[in-house]
Amino acid sequence: MFIALTYSEGPSEATMEMLQTLKDVQAKVTSFTNATWLQYMQYAGVTRHAYMDGHLIAMTYRLPSDTSNGLTNNDIKEDIGRASRTIQDLIGVYPKYIKVHEASVKDPRLLDIVKSMGYTLVGFNLDEYDYKYNTFDKADQIAEVYNSIFSKQQDAYERKASYIVTGYDVPTTGTAAALPKVVNTISTHGYDMVRLDGCVNDRYPYKKDPIKNNGYINDAKSFGGQEYKHGQVHVNANNYSSAAGKGAWHDSASKGTTGGDHLASSTTKMTAVMSTLLAIPAILLSFL
Repeated sequence: MFIALTYSEGPSEATMEMLQTLKDVQAKVTSFTNATWLQYMQYAGVTRHAYMDGHLIAMTYRLPSDTSNGLTNNDIKEDIGRASRTIQDLIGVYPKYIKVHEASVKDPRLLDIVKSMGYTLVGFNLDEYDYKYNTFDKADQIAEVYNSIFSKQQDAYERKASYIVTGYDVPTTGTAAALPKVVNTISTHGYDMVRLDGCVNDRYPYKKDPIKNNGYINDAKSFGGQEYKHGQVHVNANNYSSAAGKGAWHDSASKGTTGGDHLASSTTKMTAVMSTLLAIPAILLSFL
């Protein structure tokens, strides 16, 4: 069965460390990039690095002032388009998959606009709780979340399920520290790590246009392409030092001081938690 790890709100100081770990374990993930951070050269660079490494680039979108009040539908479309173009300027393709940062309650008008533009809203059915287990000392508990879910699924249904996982690329979470043990846990239970397009059998995971709903495209790294990769290898997690998860890559424009704002995004849950542990069909989870 497949498992697609997704990370929202990055890039951050944790991203380069995560990319190195992913290179070590030979695995690919999906990054829901927040275009707000791409005004800083180092974060723009790390996003391009992730794309060149073969990871799928999607988008986290956040409304100005966290509300659509006072904005016309066209205003919102243009703002989403600007964010998408910022990402395309770095990687050459427009993201198709999107998660919406919601400060409080869902905004039905925003969600309708996003879908009308041809973006695919993404849900999840496994929360790794990296915002709760947010230190190196607690990192083992993130891996245990996976172990518990996999074991309960097997006990209840005597078969594996496929998963789309939600995590946060933020230095105030335990994501980077936990990643080696998470991958080992996934391997131990016999799951195959894939990008989101591989999990849902989507050969066209990018948009043709940032605003128009006029179709989709792919690249060589897309599902079904010559350079598409899946799977992972087991690593010695003890080789990863206690520096993990503390933001090994810093700069004068560091956004570490804004970690609380990012953490708020995890507590409001940008997407709806899927309560079922049954297998995911070959379509994206519903955005509820």
